[in-house]
Amino acid sequence: MPKITTIEPHRRRPDEWHISLDGDYAFTLDGATLVAESLAVGMELSEDDITRLRAAAEERRIYDSALSFLTARPRSRAEVRRRLLRPRPNRQTPAPEVVDRVLARLERMGLLDDREFSEFWVEQRERFSPRSASAVRFELRQRGVAREITEETVDSDQDEERALTAGRQRLRSLGGLDYETFRDRLGPFLLRRGFSYTIARQVTKTLWEETHGDTPEEDAEDGTGDTLDDD
Repeated sequence: MPKITTIEPHRRRPDEWHISLDGDYAFTLDGATLVAESLAVGMELSEDDITRLRAAAEERRIYDSALSFLTARPRSRAEVRRRLLRPRPNRQTPAPEVVDRVLARLERMGLLDDREFSEFWVEQRERFSPRSASAVRFELRQRGVAREITEETVDSDQDEERALTAGRQRLRSLGGLDYETFRDRLGPFLLRRGFSYTIARQVTKTLWEETHGDTPEEDAEDGTGDTLDDD
């Protein structure tokens, strides 16, 4: 049977160890696995042992990749799964069942939770780039979040307030304009954020009144007050 000839620490990752069998590199294990398996130089390993330890090493590699991906911001389960299964040059794509075991482990540890991810996404959108409830739900569904979770975490009743926040963030680029130009720029912007025509029209009027102190004329006779072109 193959024999362990060296156990050497990884140069950059202190909790990982390179294992050589009969003088050739075989796999890398984390310290916990090394201790749990009581591996030592001179120990002989069966083919079943080698297969099992290589599988453990691969699962650890996938786990570390998932943690790295989660470092920047919370992610949905589907986002992480797609990332881990993404084909990469010179590296074999992991088996889906191994990836699913890693995802289940992350969920048990509280590091992967679609409800918490949805709440994070909604909070970030409302703070930095407000959009309608329907637009945010669509974004979440694109990221693999179940419909029932998006329905619970995104409140449609707050759309007018979100539109006001979005419009106020846009005001600095709308100074010095007459009402018609102001309307024709702000209205389509709100529509592109997913807000309804009714909300976009009302918020445009409200923000004009806030910034100019008067009520805009709607040009009701020729109907120009009832259009919001999205050019």
